[in-house]
Amino acid sequence: MPFYRRWFAETGAFGEEPFQLQCLPVLDKSLLMEHFDELVCDSRLRRDQLLDRAGQVSRDRLYLDRYRVLQTSGSSGRPGLFVYDAAGWRSIITQMLRSSSWAGLRPSLPRQRVAWIGGVGPSHVSRQAAATLSIGVHRVLSLPATLPLPELVEALNRFQPTYLNVYPSVAMWLADEQQAGRLRLSPQILVTVGELRTPEMTQRLQDAFGVRPFDVYGSTEGLFGSECEHHQGIHLFEDTTLVENVDPDGQPVPAGQPGGRLLVTNLCNLVQPLLRLEVTDLVTLDPDPCPCGRTLVRASAIHGRSDDVLSLPARDGSRVAVHPLQFALLTRDPQVREFQVIQDGPALRILVVPRPAVMDGDDPLEARLGQAVTRQLQGLSVADPQVTVERRHELPRSAGGKLKLVTADRTERPAHASAH
Repeated sequence: MPFYRRWFAETGAFGEEPFQLQCLPVLDKSLLMEHFDELVCDSRLRRDQLLDRAGQVSRDRLYLDRYRVLQTSGSSGRPGLFVYDAAGWRSIITQMLRSSSWAGLRPSLPRQRVAWIGGVGPSHVSRQAAATLSIGVHRVLSLPATLPLPELVEALNRFQPTYLNVYPSVAMWLADEQQAGRLRLSPQILVTVGELRTPEMTQRLQDAFGVRPFDVYGSTEGLFGSECEHHQGIHLFEDTTLVENVDPDGQPVPAGQPGGRLLVTNLCNLVQPLLRLEVTDLVTLDPDPCPCGRTLVRASAIHGRSDDVLSLPARDGSRVAVHPLQFALLTRDPQVREFQVIQDGPALRILVVPRPAVMDGDDPLEARLGQAVTRQLQGLSVADPQVTVERRHELPRSAGGKLKLVTADRTERPAHASAH
């Protein structure tokens, strides 16, 4: 790999003995994409050709009859391209099967009916995985998250899944449809993946479907994880992908303290070796053992992405870093179906999709939510919070079908800020 050979020589990564993983420089997604052609182990793999092809992938077809090409949705603003051979892809599928088995999904007769609502594009990992797993063990229905809600409800009512895997934001729409009687499902297993899920959202899902949802972590980079039966955090599958929780400066973060990003080293992708690749998720690792007895490291909390942390002026003249979970109070309001926070300098615009009963009603939703968010920001020492709330019938989603809860103004982002 010409890239790693040159990069390690330039940074003096092998200057100390014995060698430590922490001595290697950090690889971010921009660098990965810029030097893609030098980083892969097959000279026939070329970034521009693969990007052109990514939107044309169909079902389970392989590139050069050998490689599976995946593209991230770019929800963090930096799309990525990842290539797996058969062995590397088996690792991804094995991790998915492990997480689904922890939730209780196992082969049976009659076959389990698995509904997978995920990415839009055919090169998204969820669509590719659904195609791979549709081998007859289970009946699999794969639907894009952007399918119009009436069509989604109709397809699910017709299929009647026993296992439902869905983004949390889409699950909230389905919960409303279920409670209104238009959706009529009785899933034995409900799994959410790919987005931040607040405790309030968890309770709503449990009320609507009568089952306690499992939360799963997944990334195209290769790191996966899942809640176990105790629902006390997500076990990260570090036996296939090494993971480091570090602060913004790349220093290790002790268990029990929130990190600034994850560094991922995929042990199974030998086509596109990923060494200390930056993933911008904010995670707190739990120092205590899980009651289940598993020894895999456990994330007691996933706070969102570092790209989604807002920087607002503080009363003392410094800056306050406001994490996405600080807006969980919006999901506590019974009239809020989903929301999005957009930063414009020191001001915040909150876009809210109300539940149908108040979509055009007289409920003082804007004033109530604006006051609640203002009080929350004042409690975090934000100076003179500027908050406006606007109703919407729908919110835009990424190319992968995900809802970006918070959009930060990068020009307002300092190098360091005290986190809350």
